[in-house]
Amino acid sequence: MKGFLRLMGIAALAGFAVVVYRAIRQYREDSVFDLGAASATSGGFGGEKRGISPELLSILADPGDKGPVELLTDGQGNEWLINRRNGFKYPVEDGIPIMLLEEGEKHKDDGLIAG
Repeated sequence: MKGFLRLMGIAALAGFAVVVYRAIRQYREDSVFDLGAASATSGGFGGEKRGISPELLSILADPGDKGPVELLTDGQGNEWLINRRNGFKYPVEDGIPIMLLEEGEKHKDDGLIAG
């Protein structure tokens, strides 16, 4: 009976180690897409304005034509994701892109269309 209990204890420790390992690995994978802090500050909860990480920007696509978008910062410090094929501008609020077709159409700027 002692041998069985010892074996169960070892199995429980091994199971706990596997759970901890997988939790750490998942945390590292998730942190790749964390938003990086921008240099400007605003009145958010942390007092910092957050920007879009380069990893996230590389996978974002325009919801209309599924093409790539570019990050643009205007004179007031606002960030926009722009589609130079149709002139749509999608706002970025606290590091979160608002990529709805309605938002892109609302902020459309024909001057951004690449010729």
